[in-house]
Amino acid sequence: MASSRHQARQSAVEVLYAWQIGGSDRADVGALIEGRLRERKGQQDAAYFRDLIEGVVARYAEIDDLIDRAVPKRALASIGAIELAILRLGCWELWQRLEVPYRVVLNEALELSHEYADDPVPSFVNGVLDRLAKELRPTEVKA
Repeated sequence: MASSRHQARQSAVEVLYAWQIGGSDRADVGALIEGRLRERKGQQDAAYFRDLIEGVVARYAEIDDLIDRAVPKRALASIGAIELAILRLGCWELWQRLEVPYRVVLNEALELSHEYADDPVPSFVNGVLDRLAKELRPTEVKA
């Protein structure tokens, strides 16, 4: 059985995906969060899930800039919605949740990529987040 944090990340990817394809209106976030919490009551780390969504939504423009710099040969608009949801989530965790080891962030993103997408998405996501880890956590990556 998946950990409650992994399930929180799964929910976060699904909510971010829904939020993105729904137009990325911040006013929709609360209802999406509450709906998912009702659906998966007791199955996930609810506080972590809420923190993930609220964190990504609050800083998504900055997150997108970081992702865009990590993939200079590809336009952000060309990245699929599920890939982008996973990248945004992983980027935010690398940037803002320093207590979570970067290898855990990368492994979780890779696992989510395998769950929600086909090849070559997992390799792409892993490569982007690896570049971001080197930028956002250089000391930890070198250690």
